Amino acid sequence: MNYVLWALLAMVCYSFAFLFMKISLQDLPTFTVMPIAVGILAVGATTVAALFGEWSVPSVTSRPVGFALAAGLCLAGAVVGYFRALSTGPVSVVVPIFGMFLVGGALLGIVVLGETVTAKKALGIAFGAAAVVLLAT
Repeated sequence: MNYVLWALLAMVCYSFAFLFMKISLQDLPTFTVMPIAVGILAVGATTVAALFGEWSVPSVTSRPVGFALAAGLCLAGAVVGYFRALSTGPVSVVVPIFGMFLVGGALLGIVVLGETVTAKKALGIAFGAAAVVLLAT
């Protein structure tokens, strides 16, 4: 499956995940819902990795493993923050603010990874940021 189809799958799944999380958080505490959801994520991701043959056991001292650990810490912070925000705030405000990670990620790709900036990409990032501000206020 190419990256566009994977991105579309992610977009659809994230859209429904927000809905299901908010509904479950109406009756269950944040730190009950979060381990359930993240546990399903871990099992599902491992299953997909095994099915697509992309599972390996790297050296724990390798540089990529260090970055994977850093990504895991950032993801943990994102998930904890998102669940806590969603448990107390309206979906229509929390999700757009959370979605600002798209703008942040695009900017980091440009600044840190040296990805090319085109006028169209810059305009898209600006419109994305403006959309989040308009949706969240």
